[in-house]
Amino acid sequence: MLDSPYEMGEEPGKNDPLIGATLGGLYKIERLIGVGGMGRVYEATHTLLGKAFALKVLPEARADKPDATERFLREARAASKIENEHIVKVVNVDRDGEHRLFIVMELLQGENLAERLDRGPLPLEQAISVATQTGDALQAAHDAGIVHRDLKPENIFLVDKNGSDFVKVLDFGISKIKTPEHGDPKLTATDQIVGTPLYISPELARGIATVDHRTDIYALGVIVYEMLTGTPPFSGQNHFQLLYKHGNEAPDPPSQRSKKAKIPAHVESAVLRALEKDPNDRYENMDAFCAALRGPTVPPRARTFGIPLLAAAIIAMLAFVLWPKPGGENTNAPTLLDAGVEPVEQPAPDASAATKKSDASVDFAEPEAEVTLEEIQLGSRPTGAFVTINGSKKGRTPLTVELERGEQVTVRFSLPGYQSERRRLRAGEDDELRVRLKKKRPPEESPIKTKF
Repeated sequence: MLDSPYEMGEEPGKNDPLIGATLGGLYKIERLIGVGGMGRVYEATHTLLGKAFALKVLPEARADKPDATERFLREARAASKIENEHIVKVVNVDRDGEHRLFIVMELLQGENLAERLDRGPLPLEQAISVATQTGDALQAAHDAGIVHRDLKPENIFLVDKNGSDFVKVLDFGISKIKTPEHGDPKLTATDQIVGTPLYISPELARGIATVDHRTDIYALGVIVYEMLTGTPPFSGQNHFQLLYKHGNEAPDPPSQRSKKAKIPAHVESAVLRALEKDPNDRYENMDAFCAALRGPTVPPRARTFGIPLLAAAIIAMLAFVLWPKPGGENTNAPTLLDAGVEPVEQPAPDASAATKKSDASVDFAEPEAEVTLEEIQLGSRPTGAFVTINGSKKGRTPLTVELERGEQVTVRFSLPGYQSERRRLRAGEDDELRVRLKKKRPPEESPIKTKF
C-alpha cells in the first residue's frame, strides 16, 4: 500500500480501535482514509473548532523504533519548514495518552495524480500546469535545504480550485534536510536504496550516499513524461530491472512513445534534459526546468507611434481653436488680434508637403518576417543514435526535425559503444543527414553501472 496521507484507502474496519477515539484530547477520529508503510491516515474532527483535519498516526509496532520515529517526525518538520502554498500544511505534532505519535495536517478533497493517470495521459496544458506547480513547491523545498527524494504521482495531490487543478505535494518522510550542523545530507545510516523504482534517479538507483536537489528534477521529469504519454519512460518485471534501466538506459523521446500526442519540441527537449543520467547535465534548479517546459514567451509587438504624430496633433488642435476664421463664419469668435497678439505672417501651406508630413507622422512597427521551416531527415547506422542540435536533445534516429531556412546548426549523433559524430548543417541546402557510427576500440564499458 502506498504511503500517501490522502489516498482513498480501505473503508474503516470494524475492529479499528481508533475509530471514535479522541487523540490528544482534541481530535475525534471519524474514519480511515489511507494506509501506508509509515502510518494510517484518518479524518478527524477538532472537538472545539468543529473543523476536519487529516491525522497520520504512527503504528504502535513502529513507535519503539528510533529510525521510524525519526522518519515520521522528519516529514512533519520538513513540511512545516517550507513556506509554499503547494506544500501540504502541517498543523501540529502530538502524542495521545497511549503515547501514540500523530501528525495533524490540513484535510484535502480531491485525488492524487496516480488516480488521474489511471484514466490516461493528461492534455498538454494541464500536464504543464501540474508540473510547474509541483516544481514551484519543490523549488521552495530546495531553497529551504530540503530534498524530497520520493517524488511520485501518489505524492502529488490535485485539489479542484475554481475549476482547475491546484497541486499539493505530500509525504516528505524520506526527505533529507540540510542543516548547518550536518552539512549535506547522507542517504541513510545503512545506505539502503530509497525511493520508488519507477521514479528513482540514477544516483539513488546506484546507492550514492550524497544526493542533491537534482534527484527531484529527475523524478519530476519522469512524471511529466508519464503525464504526456500515459506511461513512465522505463518498465520492468522487477525492481532490479527498473534500477538498472534508470542507471544505464536512455529513454525513448516522448513523441516516439506516444504518436497521438502532439508534444512541442521545447517540451520534449526539457523532459529529456531532466532525465539525463549525470546530474550535471540536468537543469541547475527546478525553476529552470519549469521555465523550459513553459517555453519561450514572445510579448506581442506593440503598435508604435512616432513623436511627429503627437506634434502634428497638437498643432492641428491649436490651429483649429485659435486661427481666425474667414469672413462670415464665427465672426464674433475671439481671435489672436482680440487677445492683443500680433499674428506672424505664415507662408501659404504647400499641399504636397503637408501630405508628405502626414504620411511620415505615423511610425508603424515593421511586420515580422514570415519564418519558413524546413524538414530535415536525420538517420544513422546503426539506428537509435541520440541526436542533439546545438546541444539541445531532439530524440533518436530515424528522426525528422524542423529548422528555419538558412539556419546553421551543429548536429551530434551518439550511441553507447560507438564514437560520437558531429556534422554542420544548413537548413534549406540539405533535406537529410545520415551518418555511419564507428565502434569504439577497444569496447568501453558504460560510464554508469548499477551494482546489485
